[in-house]
Amino acid sequence: MLKMAFKKGLAPKKKDLTLLLCSAQWISEFPKEIQELYGASPENPKTIMLVPYAVDDRDAVLERVSKALAPMGITVVSAHKTKYPLAMLNKVDGVFVTGGNTFRLADELQKTGLDKAIHYKVKAGMPYMGSSAGTNVACPTMMTTNDMPIVQPKSFKAINLIPFQINAHYFAGAFKYDDDGKGSYIPYAGETRDDRIIQFQEEQKIPVVGLRESTALRIQGNKVQLLGKKPARIFIPGKKPVDVTTNTALTALMAPKKTIAATPKKPARQ
Repeated sequence: MLKMAFKKGLAPKKKDLTLLLCSAQWISEFPKEIQELYGASPENPKTIMLVPYAVDDRDAVLERVSKALAPMGITVVSAHKTKYPLAMLNKVDGVFVTGGNTFRLADELQKTGLDKAIHYKVKAGMPYMGSSAGTNVACPTMMTTNDMPIVQPKSFKAINLIPFQINAHYFAGAFKYDDDGKGSYIPYAGETRDDRIIQFQEEQKIPVVGLRESTALRIQGNKVQLLGKKPARIFIPGKKPVDVTTNTALTALMAPKKTIAATPKKPARQ
């Protein structure tokens, strides 16, 4: 039996965004912020929907996340455990999109319709946490991912919750690798992460935030707070990239002149 995710003509009213976008080991780095995001505690339990589409072994992700969040008063249900993920989304207090391969994640989000459904729910006030690939797809597109295209999604458009791009797991400088296993680190001759982001901006005129390891962005309404002890690097098209720790500079990215992805259409029935 089909269930409606959103009744015709009853699109949710927009409310302040409540996001936690991680480039980190989220449970060890930001437990307090996770509880605040979902408003959960053992005395005030919440249920969230896990979206583990970025990996193949989704049961393992469900087990790991459930174990980590249970002490916070958070019960986890998973989109991959139901034939009707849009209906499940209507029954939970928040959503958590985990990491893995961003192409695979985007492909499954588009096939299930969760990309559009999550967009509307989060714009209506539902808390959203993303980790790695889950952070990437909070952007207008998935085009600043570091991942290999192991599948081909219908579109590079993502959930489009924020008006700028993020490069998760960002680091400055050239790659080095230990080719012989003896500690003889050899510089990699290809592009740096900065080079690749600037190449992206030669084609797409949109800001990009390089989000380093062990950091996250907490977004509440139009305010952006950088969490962690490392700076974020802001790439503005046509300008030299700069490292920032000030939340004012990051908040300015919430009101750009133009973004590259339109708001998704209202999700269809399921």
